[in-house]
Amino acid sequence: MKPCILLIEDNDPIRENTKELLELSDYEVIVAANGQEAIEMMISINKPDLILCDIMMPRMDGYEFLKIVNQEYQLSSIPFIFLTSYSEKPDIEKGLQMRATDYIVKPFEPDELIRTIRKYLPEQVSSL
Repeated sequence: MKPCILLIEDNDPIRENTKELLELSDYEVIVAANGQEAIEMMISINKPDLILCDIMMPRMDGYEFLKIVNQEYQLSSIPFIFLTSYSEKPDIEKGLQMRATDYIVKPFEPDELIRTIRKYLPEQVSSL
């Protein structure tokens, strides 16, 4: 069974390109356009193996979503990676202080994303 990644990104082209990259790397990918949509999806699916999440999104931003994930015992152990254009040191520190597992700044290189995911899903061998 392929590892499942929940990708939360409001920008359609970025979401679709990232989804395609992950699927080509042999991951199952579930997408949401914002944190609220992701919460609703997580109620109806099994918990993902890893979460990739933007910060600045409508309805519920990444910080709010991470706060909810951290409060839910069943979800708090899922590796959580911010994938965002927020690149200033205080932004990165805030994400990591909120217990994000890792932080990738957009624009990112495809191999950087796959390498980072492999750190948290090491049993997965990608085709890249």
